Amino acid sequence: MPADDFRSPRALVGRHVALVPLERRWGDELARAATDPELGRYLRYPPGPRREQLDAVIERHLRGLAYGTDLPFVVRLPDGPAVGMTNYLRIDRRNRAVEIGGTWLDPRHWRTAVNTEAKYLLLRHAFEEERYHRVQLQTDLRNERSQRAIERIGGTREAVLREDALVPGPYWRSSVMYSLLADEWPAAKARLEARMARPGTAGTGSPP
Repeated sequence: MPADDFRSPRALVGRHVALVPLERRWGDELARAATDPELGRYLRYPPGPRREQLDAVIERHLRGLAYGTDLPFVVRLPDGPAVGMTNYLRIDRRNRAVEIGGTWLDPRHWRTAVNTEAKYLLLRHAFEEERYHRVQLQTDLRNERSQRAIERIGGTREAVLREDALVPGPYWRSSVMYSLLADEWPAAKARLEARMARPGTAGTGSPP
């Protein structure tokens, strides 16, 4: 296992989206993408609509980057603006396990190839380049659209963590945990690639 696995700087680039290392300089573009109040409905750390919320989210993930537990990305359109964020979280190098989370997108890009390809790039990198064994994802129990999206790409539902997080509202969020294992990735990869190849590609649903 490489000693520098899941380290920055690292960019993941596809046809519809580019995932580039998070830096503070992206703050203004991210702020323009984070104005819709709907973004905060299910997230533990909503990025808006106030700028100080976004700045706090950016600083939180940069601290995780410094600690080696997170690898945060800005979601960009190719040669275009930033439209959201996504992250590797809880990087467990000893057990070759990682979580994909903290994902949010400008709602104009929900159910589009942007969301689909972002997930594809993250999963492919984790399994094929980093050679990790397990990737987990979680979403709010109320977010049924996100749960169906994770299940469509092959995620196995493992458990519900009851009222494990106090989110804005305030509300005690219960989180649904999913995972993919390395030997399940080829089938999930084929499903994602077939989905992206279809004309008028719809995405994998709202971000978890």
